[in-house]
Amino acid sequence: MLKIQCPECNKNFLWTDDMPTEGKCPAVDCNWQYDIHAELKRNIAQRGKAEVISPKLSCPSCHEQIKSKITICRHCGRMVIGEKFFKKSSFFLAICITLIVLSLILKYVVW
Repeated sequence: MLKIQCPECNKNFLWTDDMPTEGKCPAVDCNWQYDIHAELKRNIAQRGKAEVISPKLSCPSCHEQIKSKITICRHCGRMVIGEKFFKKSSFFLAICITLIVLSLILKYVVW
């Protein structure tokens, strides 16, 4: 199966193995003739361009380039998680408080 977009009527259709390799666009008023070999080459070329162009990620705090969405920014030293950023000390403090609360819950509720 291959998804083909007609350049004349801008409608999409799926080419399947039981269809002819050359034929007319399935739209009623369109006379465009497709060639599956040319469409396959165009599809591969578009996918190659899409893989090369990847969005660059930037730190929400200092707007410098970062490698992933979960990292520590090398420029400002903040911890980046998705669209949010934290100071490392604030993040560490939040984890410590969470662990203390969980340990108290386990000590007094479960036991």
